Amino acid sequence: MQEFIAASSNSKEILNSAKLLQAVNIHALIYGETGVGKKTLAKFITPDAKIFTCYELQKDISQKVLDINKQTIIIEKIEELTNVDLLLSWIEENEIRIIATTQAKKLNPKLNDFFSITLSIPPLNQREDDLKLLTQKFSNEASTVLRTEKILPSKLMLNTNKNAHSLRKSIYFSYLFETVGEDEILMFLENYMFTNLQGENSYKDFLYLFEVPLLKAAKKKYKSQVQMAKYLGLNRITLRKKLDIHKELL
Repeated sequence: MQEFIAASSNSKEILNSAKLLQAVNIHALIYGETGVGKKTLAKFITPDAKIFTCYELQKDISQKVLDINKQTIIIEKIEELTNVDLLLSWIEENEIRIIATTQAKKLNPKLNDFFSITLSIPPLNQREDDLKLLTQKFSNEASTVLRTEKILPSKLMLNTNKNAHSLRKSIYFSYLFETVGEDEILMFLENYMFTNLQGENSYKDFLYLFEVPLLKAAKKKYKSQVQMAKYLGLNRITLRKKLDIHKELL
């Protein structure tokens, strides 16, 4: 059975509703942003259900190659469905139960009427306790996959602004970073610049790759602009100009 992390109060309520859905045969819609756990929750509700994209499901229904009757299926991104009537007719004829996921706030009115219940999963920044458990889970996973010792939580470079996908990626990057030295950093930068090198002002275009990390590190370490200017060897006017230029990245 898929594990849906539910430590925050709002996630616990969602999980309780999902447990009820395990016992009743009704159509359910799961709404939320990318990477909040929609598919995981759907698999928690119905672990043995086959997962379809809208494209492949419509194609299989049209070609009459599906041999499914009185079963539950999961449909991902149901907002991408282009032939609602085809799907609804097939569901009725074959007594199919649907658990669907969506990122769209508005669906075809026929679909809105079709689903008996909607579970809305909040973004990670509204689920602080879930975020802690996900961080632990992905850290354990990265340690196992990369066959390395677990690193201290304080060393994890967490990207918590988006979703679970970006969080997992940032944790794996943290583990890889532990083995990266100066040569590897220079190699990464060289490859990135080689791939993206174009135009006649590339030096200026790529300067932020050096300045932004340096300014962020100095800001974190020295706190005040006075101390930053001192240890970076810049006068305060120049420092303020650079901070203003890169303010959207800082």
